[in-house]
This record gives sequence, structure tokens and C-alpha cells, in this order.
Amino acid sequence: MPEQISIICPHCGFRKDVPAARIPAGAARAACPQCGQSFDLGSATHAAEARSPGETPPPPPPLPSAPAAPAPGATPRLLSFSFTGSARDYFGIWIVNTLLKLASLGVYTAWAKVRKRRFFYGSTTLHGQPFEYLADPLTLFKGWLIAAGAFVLYAVGSRVSPLLSGVIGLIVFAAFPWLVVRSRMFNAANSSHRNIRFGFRPDYSQAYLVYAALPFVSVLTLGLLFPYTLYRQRKFMTENTQYGASPFEFTATAKEFYALAFRVVLAFAGMAALIGGITAVSGCGTAAAAPHGSLSGMVVVPILALPLAYFIIMVYGQTALANLCWNATTLAGNRFRSTLRTRDMALLFVTNALAIMCSLGLLMPWATVRLMRYRFERLAILADGGLDGIVAAAGTGPGVSATGEEIGDVFGMPVDISL
Repeated sequence: MPEQISIICPHCGFRKDVPAARIPAGAARAACPQCGQSFDLGSATHAAEARSPGETPPPPPPLPSAPAAPAPGATPRLLSFSFTGSARDYFGIWIVNTLLKLASLGVYTAWAKVRKRRFFYGSTTLHGQPFEYLADPLTLFKGWLIAAGAFVLYAVGSRVSPLLSGVIGLIVFAAFPWLVVRSRMFNAANSSHRNIRFGFRPDYSQAYLVYAALPFVSVLTLGLLFPYTLYRQRKFMTENTQYGASPFEFTATAKEFYALAFRVVLAFAGMAALIGGITAVSGCGTAAAAPHGSLSGMVVVPILALPLAYFIIMVYGQTALANLCWNATTLAGNRFRSTLRTRDMALLFVTNALAIMCSLGLLMPWATVRLMRYRFERLAILADGGLDGIVAAAGTGPGVSATGEEIGDVFGMPVDISL
């Protein structure tokens, strides 16, 4: 009788005896057919006890207990993200996608999107294990056909019947919160890590509150409600997302969003006052000496410095917002940590923009990979309990249409909103 090996899943206790010859040489990990989670094959294999034919195998060992809480003062384990993709590999995908979308008049869009996302997901790792994007291009293509049909009606209606195009545009605009939820559901259901899928809970009433009602009221209050609106949107997207059976939590407060907005507004006000003062002083001091109609150097410098100061403040606002949102996100007791720096982000944006302009757009893949690599180098998880205790949610799967995702893309609406 060939030698038998017992493989026991450490997550659910499922056990199976297989011939040792059937285990490939060098195999390091396996996926459980019962719970779907992957585990280290070396620590889960044991020599099977010899049994006579028909003898009932022994029951599986008890399930592992929940990890013990860390001792007071213990340092959490750091799980690092990384991005391993290369600009050369992405350039090949990007140029082929671009040419085929042009040649097919957009029909190849679904396949291009899946190829791009599979590259970025597969190149992103957490603690050495990559993410996966599992969407079927045909599912995306069906949604694209519906979106393309709506867009054609809108374009034709604008020439034949402005009323028809207006009605279609109003319907798409009114459906924006629905599109946000459906897009998030589709992408979450088709994303996985360690064979555990993500998910998104559809809460349409909250979606219409945070993406329709609050923005409208924010306009009426001349932007005073904008920080609160942004806070509610981030909270909605985070707390309705889950990894397996574990939901994400968002611990930031509206007060922190208002504090960030106040710093940005204060920086803009200080910049405007400083440049205005310099311009006024230099203008008064050189009005008599300067030739008629000419601008002094003291006037030109503030004018040229204005776009640079505006750019730096905007980069600071985006960077601080990303850090605030990530640092307020937790999963199963594990906290995310983002340490993006304004100086680094500004330098990346400037050099990337110069490279793209000087190469007539051909260095766009290189710029994208640089930015992705930096973002993930500054992102990590402080794991108190680790991710091993997270189990797959029952009934998770890709059974979500891509209509919302594709309508948003075709009409240029940013429905795939994330941190």
C-alpha cells in the first residue's frame, strides 16, 4: 500500500489522506476545498496512521483557538505592502491595450481593463502574498454594451432631440449613487487576497444621502458642509467594505476632517496675502523707476510663484487626506499605517509630469509604476491579531453585474471610489 499523508486545514479542520506520490515536489502551499483558504503545506501534513480497509478515520483535530491578545506593551507585528511590477511589463500591457481599443472602436475596453487590473493586483503584495483580480472580461463587456448604448442615445439625442439627451443625462446623474455602489460591489467581489474575497454591502439609502443629498446641501452652505460630506463618504465606503467575513472600520471623526480643511484654507489665505503684499510693495517702490507698461522683477516673481504655491498646497491636502483615511482604517483589530510625505509626492508629480510631456505620453506607464511603488512602500498594517483568523464570508462570489462599473466609465463619472 503506498505511503499516505494526512493534510489538515488549520483554519476549518478539514482532513484528507492522499498518497505521498501525488504531492508535487517543492509544493509549499495548498488551498482547502472546504473553506477555500490557503495554508502552509509543510506544517499541515502528517504521516497517516495505518488502518485496515473500511476502518473509520479518526476525527480531525479541534479547530485552532483564536489568537491570544497581545501582552500589554507588546509591539504589533508590521505587515508591509509592496509593489513589484516593472515599468517595462506595464508598458507592454499599456501600449497593446491602447492600440487594440483604438482599432476595435472601444470594444476591447473590457479586456484591456481586466489585463491592467490583473497586472496591478498581482504586482501588489501584502506580507509577501499577492492580490488577485478575478473579473471575467465577458461580464464587463456586457455592461459596456449597455453603457455604450446609453451613451449613443445621449449623443444622438443631443443632435436630434435635446429633450431626449437631457432626460438620459438626468437619469445617469440621478443614478450616480447607485452606480457607485454597484461598481464597488463588482470590484470588491472580484478582488481577493489569500483566496479570500472582498465584499461590499449595498446600502442604497446611505449612498443617496452621502453622494446626493449632502453634496447638494454643501453647495447651499457655500462649502461649509464639504468636510463633513467628505467624511461621511469615506466612512460609508470603508465601513461597508469587508474582507471575507470581517468588515473594515473607520475611526476618524468629522472634527479631524474640518481641522485638515482649516489648515488648507489657512495656507491658501496666507499664500494670497503674502503674494498680494509683495506685489503691492514692489509695485509702489518701482512705479516711478520702471518704464511705462513694463513689469518689474519683484512683480513677476510673485506671479510665477502663485501656481507653484497652489500646487504644493493641493499636494499637501491630498497627501494629508490619504494619511488620515488610511490611519483611521482597521480590519479585525489590525490598523493600517500610511506615512506619505508631501515633499516626496510633489517631487513625484513634477518629475512624472515632465517625463510624460517630454516623451509625448510614452513614459506614462513608467510614471504610474513609480507612483504606485511609492504609495505602497509607505503603507503597512500594524497587526495585533494578524490576518490568519479571518475566514471567507459565506456566499461570496462574483455574482454582480458590471453595468454600474461600465456606465460610470463611459459617461466619465468616477464611480470606482476608494481610499
